[in-house]
Amino acid sequence: MAHLSWSPLSPTIELLDISDVGNSLRLTVKSIRESSPCPACHHISSRPHSRYTRVIQDLPIADQPVSLLLISRKWFCDSPVCPVKVFTERYDWLAPHGRRTLRAEHILRQIAFSTSCLSAQKVAQSVHLPVSHDTLLTIIRKTSIPVEVSPFPRSR
Repeated sequence: MAHLSWSPLSPTIELLDISDVGNSLRLTVKSIRESSPCPACHHISSRPHSRYTRVIQDLPIADQPVSLLLISRKWFCDSPVCPVKVFTERYDWLAPHGRRTLRAEHILRQIAFSTSCLSAQKVAQSVHLPVSHDTLLTIIRKTSIPVEVSPFPRSR
């Protein structure tokens, strides 16, 4: 397959391959960045350290679950004042250490808050975003909800 530089996630991602894995699609993508900022000190590094892969859950395509096999880079941070010596690339569409895209997590959060997590698990499965109810509970727990002050005097 020819390499495609277009990606709905980021212009710095290149699509390498599309394959069937069980009943889902696996898109193999890699970063094509020539440099990356250190997440600790923001120093721009252009000295790659290594590559690694992670599997990321994304939104379904044509009623098929989608996973991304992301080939990402680690970089050396050459700033003498930074405590970080090696760091991994960050993406604006993926949380650090995340296992699903932010857009997929957003949909799952909406489903999880709309019903019980056991029912939400079934709804997520039906829209081809398979997750466990425990994962949905984790998404709920890590969601920050602003505290509002009640206008009623007794509830203060």
